[in-house]
Amino acid sequence: MKRKGVWLSGGIGCLGLLLVVAAPAWAGGIEDFKLIRAIPADAMIVTNSRDHAGKEFVNRQFERVWDVAAKQGFDRDVKRLLRGMLEDQGQDVEAFDAQWQQITDLAAGVTWSKLCARECAFALKVGMPTGVDFVLLMMPPEQEAAQDFDGLSAILKNLVGLAPEGALMLSTEGEGDAVVHKLFVPNSMPPISLTLARHKDVLLVGFGPAMVEQTLALLRGQSDAATAALVSTDRFKQALKRLPAPTDGFYFVDAARLMAQFTEFAQMAAQMAAAAETQPAEDAPPGGPAAFLPRAVALLDLWDYAAGVEATDGMKTTSENIVVLREDAKDRPLYKGLYGNEPIRDPLKFIPKEATSAGVNNGFDFHAIYKTIVEFIEKEVPEGKDLVTQFKDQQTQVEFSLEEDVLSWLGGGFAHFAATRGSAYVQEWVFMLNVRDEQKANLALEKLSTRLNAFLVPQNGAVEDAKLEAAEGFKRVILPAFLAMLPIGRPIYGVKDNQLFVGSGPEIVTMALEVGAGQRDSFAKNERYLQEGLPVGQGVTGFSFEDLSRWGEELGQQLAMAGLMQMFMPPEAARNPAISTLFSMVNKVGRVVKSLDFYKSSCSVSTFDGKISSTKSVINYQEPPKPAPTSQEAPADAEAAPAEEPEKQ
Repeated sequence: MKRKGVWLSGGIGCLGLLLVVAAPAWAGGIEDFKLIRAIPADAMIVTNSRDHAGKEFVNRQFERVWDVAAKQGFDRDVKRLLRGMLEDQGQDVEAFDAQWQQITDLAAGVTWSKLCARECAFALKVGMPTGVDFVLLMMPPEQEAAQDFDGLSAILKNLVGLAPEGALMLSTEGEGDAVVHKLFVPNSMPPISLTLARHKDVLLVGFGPAMVEQTLALLRGQSDAATAALVSTDRFKQALKRLPAPTDGFYFVDAARLMAQFTEFAQMAAQMAAAAETQPAEDAPPGGPAAFLPRAVALLDLWDYAAGVEATDGMKTTSENIVVLREDAKDRPLYKGLYGNEPIRDPLKFIPKEATSAGVNNGFDFHAIYKTIVEFIEKEVPEGKDLVTQFKDQQTQVEFSLEEDVLSWLGGGFAHFAATRGSAYVQEWVFMLNVRDEQKANLALEKLSTRLNAFLVPQNGAVEDAKLEAAEGFKRVILPAFLAMLPIGRPIYGVKDNQLFVGSGPEIVTMALEVGAGQRDSFAKNERYLQEGLPVGQGVTGFSFEDLSRWGEELGQQLAMAGLMQMFMPPEAARNPAISTLFSMVNKVGRVVKSLDFYKSSCSVSTFDGKISSTKSVINYQEPPKPAPTSQEAPADAEAAPAEEPEKQ
């Protein structure tokens, strides 16, 4: 389980483009990357990745996955779904068929799977006047760059034709291997523009005017104070110096500059709200009802920057990520809640040798976070004291206090593991939460047990004594029939050794308790972990290991089971073309993920020194299993069967 600070760098995925990774070794450096030289210095989020010989195995596997996906005919499913919806609405489906064919023909002009075959970079910044500017730089195979650009250009031009007259305008500059298409909305405020450009063997897609123009200037070799490259800045150099030299891919997130821009946005919102308030109330806070927004942003302003590098060398991918806090982070109200818990003294204490997956994290101080948020609302939010009072009164009415009944005894750290027992397809699990005060925890669980039992008894369920020899006071939940199909086993819970245990059955919980008591070997002696994992040293704040050798198969089975839900639906719903098509697509996705059978295991270890949160990770790969021969398998010298005819549209 990775240290919580890593979520900041992981947030890049929410923006749609995570690091595409691969590299042969840790040798090399920024000089091996071409596109980073075209990223402007004011970029706030950046990723850059490239292909190389060390990624040959992984590339070959993903090509296989892509081929499996292509054979499923998802495009036909999407067409069938949209066509059916339009037909139900009485729309002209023949016109839709013609438009769909046009879209299909245009899409065929681009080799989508190879647009980033050699190298890819993404950069984004937040600011006025557009709010967000970004550029995506792609290097397909050199001999395919012209064809792909022509295909993308045709799609862009078609967009103008589909829009109402005058709604979109397209301008074109340059020729040959230096062309810039700009699609924009006339007289829009803020200005809205999309750019598609080619500079030699580099393709560019960008939104907003500023970053696009800076990037094009850098691609052309034009550099001055206004168009300096990020790679030349001290902040970027400082971040990458803390990490192994990247040979494969890296990312950089300038959190401090992002938060500064969000603060500016919050101030503008507060000013607009104050201007719109014609008659403020007598007890209204100074500055208007939204005056607290800049201070709310400041509450979250703990981080300076995040960065990471990654490398693939044949059958292994290694990565290292850091999140660096601001110099004054310890003085910020949320620091104690987010980083106040101590490192884990014995990360593998309750995890058995037999575990197939395991995770430990020192977590958050939820009580400190709760108090910080409540105090902020009371002091900064308009009518905040009344809101807090109402919240507490509602808890009193249901005889429950979030602070006293949960947060006062909950430590925030947690651990979990899963192990195979009995059947290779049945995983039992245990989840553990750190407990500060066992007496308060037991009182809270007693109240929970009483209420849960009152709910379950009328449903032919119950809460009863688990009768564990390894621990007293544990409870077992007997599920009613309508919940028996849930994959949660025979739930059991209780408190021991400053941990709240929740598990899928008494045997697996007993196993964890025996490991904690030194009566069984811990995960430290797991052979797979010793061969494929990372060492757990001092000051660990997070650890995870997972056996991924059956991951694709298990995920595919889960999706197949989701597809079976159609059998339990009302007949009229099951016969609905849209629903049947969606379930068909779920089944096809299941077939695709089954081909993710080249993963072997993953492991990560996180540490925190009070200023920098660091995470090292490794993913191991394996040769995919050979398909089992069938009794009707054709002889080796037999001619291949003819390809199946594509479905007629």
